[in-house]
Amino acid sequence: MTRTLSFLFSLFWLSITLYNVNAQAAVKDNTPDPFNFTDQTGVALNIPITSGSITVTGINTSTSISVTGGQYSRNGGSFTSTKGTAYQGDSIRVRHTSATAYNTTVNTILTIGSVKDTFSSTTLVSAPDTTPNPFSFTQQTGVPLSTAVTSNAISVIGINTATPISISGGLYSINGGGFVATAGSVNNGDTVTLRQISSASYSMTTNAVLTIGGVSGTFSVTTLANTSVGFLLPPASSGNPAFTSEHFSGSANCTMCHNGLSDQNGQDVSIETDWSSTMMANSARDPFWRAKVRSELNRNPQLSSVINDKCTRCHAPMANFEAKKAGEPLEILDNGFLNAGHSRHDEALNGVSCTACHQIKNSADLGTLSRFTGQYEIDASKTIYGPYDNVLANPMIMNTGYTPTYSAHVKSSKLCATCHNLKTPYVDDFGKVLSTTPESEFPEQMPYSEWEHSSYANTNPKSCQQCHMSRANGVQISNRPMMVQARDDFAIHEFVGANKLMLDVFDKNKQQLGVLSSNFAETIGKTQNMLNSAAGIAPVSQTLVNNTLDFTLKINSNTGHKLPSAYPSRRVILHVTVKDSQGNVVFESGKVNANGSVVGIDADADRTAFEPHYDLITRPDEVQVYEAIMGNNNNQVTYTLLRGMTYLKDNRLLPQGFDKATAANDVRVVGEALTDGNFVGGSDEISYRISGLGNAGYQIEAELLHQPIAYSFAQDLFTEADAEVEDFKTMFKASDLKSNRIAISTFNVSR
Repeated sequence: MTRTLSFLFSLFWLSITLYNVNAQAAVKDNTPDPFNFTDQTGVALNIPITSGSITVTGINTSTSISVTGGQYSRNGGSFTSTKGTAYQGDSIRVRHTSATAYNTTVNTILTIGSVKDTFSSTTLVSAPDTTPNPFSFTQQTGVPLSTAVTSNAISVIGINTATPISISGGLYSINGGGFVATAGSVNNGDTVTLRQISSASYSMTTNAVLTIGGVSGTFSVTTLANTSVGFLLPPASSGNPAFTSEHFSGSANCTMCHNGLSDQNGQDVSIETDWSSTMMANSARDPFWRAKVRSELNRNPQLSSVINDKCTRCHAPMANFEAKKAGEPLEILDNGFLNAGHSRHDEALNGVSCTACHQIKNSADLGTLSRFTGQYEIDASKTIYGPYDNVLANPMIMNTGYTPTYSAHVKSSKLCATCHNLKTPYVDDFGKVLSTTPESEFPEQMPYSEWEHSSYANTNPKSCQQCHMSRANGVQISNRPMMVQARDDFAIHEFVGANKLMLDVFDKNKQQLGVLSSNFAETIGKTQNMLNSAAGIAPVSQTLVNNTLDFTLKINSNTGHKLPSAYPSRRVILHVTVKDSQGNVVFESGKVNANGSVVGIDADADRTAFEPHYDLITRPDEVQVYEAIMGNNNNQVTYTLLRGMTYLKDNRLLPQGFDKATAANDVRVVGEALTDGNFVGGSDEISYRISGLGNAGYQIEAELLHQPIAYSFAQDLFTEADAEVEDFKTMFKASDLKSNRIAISTFNVSR
């Protein structure tokens, strides 16, 4: 009985449970939870507007979905206006087109089951106005040189939306924030202040131009008048040679270990001291370079970015490199690198310094076109490449963070080629760039390629460093620690060239140019020695018959490149004087005046002309001058580098082994010298024939003179009235080293 009751009781509860389950299954809920769209305001006119998504919740069965005034999309599908079905968990968005009128609302109503919500978009209240009311800044005058100057604040009025703002020639600040040069945006009611660095020249106006939504205002700053005598510019900053930057360290940081050196004979070979009085150390102080940069900027301002880049790659390489790495603008003059307030000033003023040259990598393409024109490769490893192996590296690593490493490439000419082969673009009369590839650019200077085509590169090998850096033995290359071994074949860092003129200018204008070295007398002496070894003159034949004096001179070049080489302002003049037995001058060709001009050279009287190459000279107004004359795209003489397309004349003395017939276009001989059989690699023979001489004998004196800046080149530059040009003109005129003797030969001729 009990078992029967228990069974019946269980059957009863099972029946009740099944009933409840069936009852619940029969209740379907197709009414979702309420949902809401976020409305949008200030939208543009007549564009598609899509809502944010909502999620369907609260239903356990499918339910209807429909829309009015727009379209809907389920779960990222395509938009539709057709009534459909929605399910639990669906993601729904709606879309419509905004109104075509301002301040107008469009509504889209979405209905799911019996629940609905409206998505609204409202267009802009009115048309966007990004044109502010005119604004102006107060001009400031009598401002000290190279000083940061801040303008009055202006208020931005008359706009109703965010509006672009940009500046040229300065920095701007919005609402008292930091000063920036990058473009941004302003809103109605914002205040804006400008800042710029005043000019480094007296009585010079610089402008910062602010543009907001197409409306511009100029903040002008004029420096005070010059009350001093002599120069227009104030004394220049020397820069801080003890600087450090991300990739470089100034030369003063090297002196602790690399000055105070001597060789086995007790000769001082201190590295920084010898370097300090070179053109390389003072490359950014060079007043001729500064004046020429100003002139090129004046003549082709549309190429300012090209000029500021190319002219600093090798004259201010560390500033150029760091600025490029940091994405900073490149500028030389005014508010640029030469301004004492510029963040890269110290790097610029340290010139071609220790950590610039010694960090250049031995790239696979070093010594080729892709690395010419200052396209050297330096990385972030702080590796110092040197000519000696087995070096004690830890002292340098611990004290400077740089690691000394042996690499033979620092002794090779291809290292020098990075800056001593230079090609530049050229433009037409209207400033349009005509050169299209690096190959087609103008070979402004090519000493490396000249060397490469000579016997000095192959049959009688001698590198740039072997000629321009004399050698010493028994040198401890660092004065600490004491156990550093003595080395032979030490390259003295004198970097001797031929430019006595500029060394004299540096020496006599130290304060004005910010020059730090007191070693110029030694370097000038070494430069004269270099000139004396560059070439020689010797008579080949001489006769005096029938009152006619005939003689032939042979000029022998001992130089590893053309003479003169590099920058096309340079020339070498053959000055010949004939005197009778009483010492009276009866003939003179190539007389050099104190101002640097040469009697008889066509260019010195007319800059549109130039002196041809001669094989025979018969008159005093015929002068043998070895030079390169630049020509523009119209085959006219030009002294503007960016107009230089070709050479109208290039009869510079050739190095030994130089074959005229096979020379590449960049180093070819141009003009009469090309067909002169006496003008060959290593020498030139030139004859003189002077008639009407009745004496029994004569003395001939022939001298070869070097001019770093030809008179015509200087006079073209001096047509500019800028302070940099005027100051260099003053220095140029004051120097008595405009012309310097290379060689002299004196001999007598009798009947």
